[in-house]
Amino acid sequence: MKKLLLFGAIALSTLSCSNSDDTPFDNSDPSNQSVILPTKMTMDGIVMKINYNGTKIISMINNINHGQRVEFSYTDDYVSGIKHYENNVLESSVEYGYSNGRMASAVIKEYSTTGTVQNTIAFTYNYTSNTEINVKRQTNSGTAGSYTINSVFTYSNGNMVSNVGSGNGIVNGNTVNYTEKETYTYTDKNYPFKNVKGFDKIIFNGNESSDGISMLFSNIKNSLSTYKGEFTNTTAGGGTATGTTSHKYTTTFNTAGYPSEESRQSLDVNGNANTSVPDKFFYEYNYQ
Repeated sequence: MKKLLLFGAIALSTLSCSNSDDTPFDNSDPSNQSVILPTKMTMDGIVMKINYNGTKIISMINNINHGQRVEFSYTDDYVSGIKHYENNVLESSVEYGYSNGRMASAVIKEYSTTGTVQNTIAFTYNYTSNTEINVKRQTNSGTAGSYTINSVFTYSNGNMVSNVGSGNGIVNGNTVNYTEKETYTYTDKNYPFKNVKGFDKIIFNGNESSDGISMLFSNIKNSLSTYKGEFTNTTAGGGTATGTTSHKYTTTFNTAGYPSEESRQSLDVNGNANTSVPDKFFYEYNYQ
């Protein structure tokens, strides 16, 4: 669960997500809300309790190890950041910026155990139509190198259905060219965090294969059905490496049309289920 829920970061000048001893607290009873909100999520046997202030999410906390948590901050009704902790140590954060009511930027930072920033990934967004966004992703890994990828995110029915991009950079002193193509299909049912305040403005930045649930903190409308990612990188003076990642989701929905159980099965290059054990996610809501 080290990479659980990647997106995150900051702004203590707005809604506070923690008390004086830096332990997040629950200051709202979701059962009083008029919309359906997830109150508990279980992954690989780890239970995360989800806390709210109204419909604004303030934290997700491991019900046994409170040092494993995700904290959220807001500016007005906009999510300004999320922080992810493991054993009370900040692992990753992301800061969000907005312009004219839409997301304009996202900056992800990954930290060492001593608090040093190891990797920075900056996204900028240019909205070219109601269904397409031009996205620039700039990654800086310090002495290990950096690269830039320009992509087009395409939407249909409120969901991101494809990400096609290319770019280049310097990795360990070598020039590398990249291409990527990711495609997504969805069910006609809801995704768990659909009604959380501010998530409708957060752009899902792809990379479903990194942890399978990062898209929970985003503006997708429906639960994921399938994912396929195809990647290449070509090193100057060297060879070309290719890779494909595919998943199929099998989901059980409650009577309100929200997932109660999701199973994510890895697929081989032919689209057949491989021998790995599926990842399983379970959800509970304020209204069951």
